[in-house]
Amino acid sequence: MNKKTIVILGATGGIGEVIVKKLHNEGASLILVSKSEEKLRKLNTELNNKHTYYVCDLTNNSEVLHVISQIKKSDNGLSGLINAAGVGIYKKIEEISNDDWENSFKVNVGGPFFFIRDLLPLLKKTPESFILTIGSGAGTIPMKGRGAYCSSKFALRGFILSLAEELKDSFPRIYLITLGSTITNFGNKSIEQKTKEFKKGQAYFPVKWVADKIVEIIKDAKRKNEIVLFPGEYGFGTWKKP
Repeated sequence: MNKKTIVILGATGGIGEVIVKKLHNEGASLILVSKSEEKLRKLNTELNNKHTYYVCDLTNNSEVLHVISQIKKSDNGLSGLINAAGVGIYKKIEEISNDDWENSFKVNVGGPFFFIRDLLPLLKKTPESFILTIGSGAGTIPMKGRGAYCSSKFALRGFILSLAEELKDSFPRIYLITLGSTITNFGNKSIEQKTKEFKKGQAYFPVKWVADKIVEIIKDAKRKNEIVLFPGEYGFGTWKKP
């Protein structure tokens, strides 16, 4: 990872922040994107102010396009783009508002679409470049009470895997992590709730394990377009609680 320049969407999220810290320790140069300026400033301070960051609300198209234009000014090429941003709205159909529906797609699908499309010229300049997107088991398994979330994740999976076919003979390489439940604040349960359930036997991934695995996948030249990481609750997990 040394001297590689990588953009990370959702850089201050539960998984994103741990990936950022790991890549920092690996010597990567990072461009951090998140909607919270306070969290971005705090994170970058922890990392000795080594990296560039941009505040961006992925539900706001003007902000998205502005941040992309700022990143493109460097014109030095990019080694990678990691799409780790996401929103999980878990509601029954009668409870889903217009904003719930639109924001689910703007964050989970629109953010990756705009950043991939517009940063592709920079990524194509760099040999061995990659785009890695964190999807969800909810993009493969229908779940009651999660219509907005599942719909957006099904759409994201279709988009990324179609793009992998489109660019299969060139760089950047395209990868999708279809990820199962992880111990973060994502969705409708807190870290504390998930940790308690985990200790009682509920299948969750520890966030550090996920971040370590993602960086391992980035380094693996033989990685597949879709890597499925499901804990045991799905019946064919790749990780078991020690």
